[in-house]
Amino acid sequence: MMNKNYYCVILAGGIGTRLWPVSRQSMPKQFIDLLGTGETLLQTTYNRFLRFMDKDNIIVVTNKDYEGIVKEQLPDLDSQNLMLEPMRRNTVPPVTWASAEVARRNPNAVMVVTPSDQNITDRPEGKFADEILQGMDYAKESQRLLTVGVRPTRPEVAYGYIQMADKVGTNIFNVQTFTEKPQEDFARIFFESGEFLWNTGLFIWSSKAFMKAAHGASGYYAEVLDELRSSYSTGQGVGEGIADLYSKLPNMSLEQTVLEKAENVDVMLCHFGWADLGTWSGVYTYSRKDEEGNVLMKGVPPMLEDCHDCLVSLPEGHVAVLQGLTGYAVIEEGNVILVCKKDDESTLRRFVNSAQIELGEKYA
Repeated sequence: MMNKNYYCVILAGGIGTRLWPVSRQSMPKQFIDLLGTGETLLQTTYNRFLRFMDKDNIIVVTNKDYEGIVKEQLPDLDSQNLMLEPMRRNTVPPVTWASAEVARRNPNAVMVVTPSDQNITDRPEGKFADEILQGMDYAKESQRLLTVGVRPTRPEVAYGYIQMADKVGTNIFNVQTFTEKPQEDFARIFFESGEFLWNTGLFIWSSKAFMKAAHGASGYYAEVLDELRSSYSTGQGVGEGIADLYSKLPNMSLEQTVLEKAENVDVMLCHFGWADLGTWSGVYTYSRKDEEGNVLMKGVPPMLEDCHDCLVSLPEGHVAVLQGLTGYAVIEEGNVILVCKKDDESTLRRFVNSAQIELGEKYA
């Protein structure tokens, strides 16, 4: 029987600029079938939790501009479980708002917060549902904030890292430090030390524990939270309270704003398969490859000569003729053709910014 006190909050409001030009402001990556599975990333995430979570307890937080897309892709989602952000922010405002809303609905709630752009698979040594439920049981009993980590398989610079400290339970450790996207030398040290896990971006806690930690993060944060709580308790000015939450809280990550300042943060070492699909390199890693290591996402098979480890995505009916490329992403979508090193995230980000500034939002 599913636990009525357990909730899932899916974060689905990002733009996904690192997967430009397929991911655009008008149709971000979470609403796209990137891996050719027949489901968008949002649908896959929703269905992943639906296997062991009460449907009425699954909440999606997204930008107000994507209301219609979410309703189309998740027709069974109750309208009360679709929370529409007034503006685009980082993870702090949506998670704070969702925690306050879940606490209002159920004071005994324990919630798992998940991104909507991950590739997660069960393995013999770790089943996703089993490990997440184990974490939720721990968070309920301990009233601590639990992050979720997996063993790194390479010195990846595009991921965040969590350093483990003392062991406090089965596969659960105190958190020593958080590091977001380290330089290559540090990533290699982290990987070789065995003390660091990849930060999956999955978080588990009781709504009470998170609100208490957030309240103690700073006096300014506490003031904003008190205003939101007051709005919820009286039922008046809730919309204004949410707007203030988004306009006043910092555009920063949860790790920077809350978790690094809290003293009751642990990490659970999980063993399910995990990958962030936020970059072309990540999509390439988990896509089927030909004998030369090339990936065709969609479109007519390209004509390739002396090409290796490339990723190609084209509109239906379009053909690419490529020679002498190694490690490139060749992406055509709408009014943009991108040809660049698939692992060069900084250059791709510069391209996106330049396109938006110099060419306008219709190219971003």
